[in-house]
Amino acid sequence: MYVLVIKLGAIGDVIRTTAILPGLNDKYKDCKVDWVTKKDSFDILKNNNFINKIYLIGSDINSIKDNEYDLIINLDDDYDACKLISELKSKKIIGAHLKNNERTYTDDSSLWFDLGLISKFGKEKADELKSKNKKTYQEIMYRILDLEYKKQEPILILTDKELSFGKIFADKNKIDENNPVIGINTGAGGRWQDKKLSEKDTAELIDKLNNEISNAKLLLFGGPGERERNKKIKNSIKSSIIDAGCDNSLMEFASLINLCNILVTSDSLALHMGIALKKKIVAFFGPTSSAEIEIYDKGDKVIPKRGCLCCYKKKCDIPPEYSVDKIIEFVLK
Repeated sequence: MYVLVIKLGAIGDVIRTTAILPGLNDKYKDCKVDWVTKKDSFDILKNNNFINKIYLIGSDINSIKDNEYDLIINLDDDYDACKLISELKSKKIIGAHLKNNERTYTDDSSLWFDLGLISKFGKEKADELKSKNKKTYQEIMYRILDLEYKKQEPILILTDKELSFGKIFADKNKIDENNPVIGINTGAGGRWQDKKLSEKDTAELIDKLNNEISNAKLLLFGGPGERERNKKIKNSIKSSIIDAGCDNSLMEFASLINLCNILVTSDSLALHMGIALKKKIVAFFGPTSSAEIEIYDKGDKVIPKRGCLCCYKKKCDIPPEYSVDKIIEFVLK
């Protein structure tokens, strides 16, 4: 069985989609799976033993056109991903594709795409369906692919070199096995403005955790977009935190996440990395779906005490408000 999976991004979505690979391997014994993605996601797939070959959309994609697949699975509604399918040879397609040059999707994948941007019901109804959905992303994927769902986990493998990066950081910051390490990742990029915890609440969280757990080592995470935000947080706290930096490469970021025993995080790339690296999770949710996230009985989800929930608006009508004490309660648990 020769299978092609197309999942381009975002990176966190690519990570969680790797959970389908064990299921495919179970159903189609020793199947060969190729994967098409974007360059940004290459590193998180490159060490995955379930993947035969990775192709990058827009660069080396011509080399794939001589292949003939038994099954193509396209879980991405990107136009280029849908167009690619029309240029490939396959016996069966599951997922998004082009019909009369318009994006559509196969009936057996409607459980997922009915909730998305190319939903046959339109965006307003799709958002309503998404807010009512109680199935996790992985459960939906397994259903549309007719695989046996046994809570198979996403896969993220760190090389010795990447693990060494984290070890050097830990040594430099005097982090050892006697220290509970708590990652604080309260930013969330720019797509949904109200995904993040406020700077004030983050500072309060850091100070209270330091007070509750005297020997804890707290790591403050962020990307380039959180540089100024994290600087303000560090300037406003009364206790201490170790800055993990905002300029790490993708796999350096993963290596630092891997140091954590517990990760406090928004619905973001860090969340998906933490889940794949089997960390304890305390995740808070606002404009995006909490039901869709599978945390594999390794933690808790924090829902706003007030404000929007699962609205999928770039800016919430009522910004979410969280209980810092509830987050701390879950961390201590």
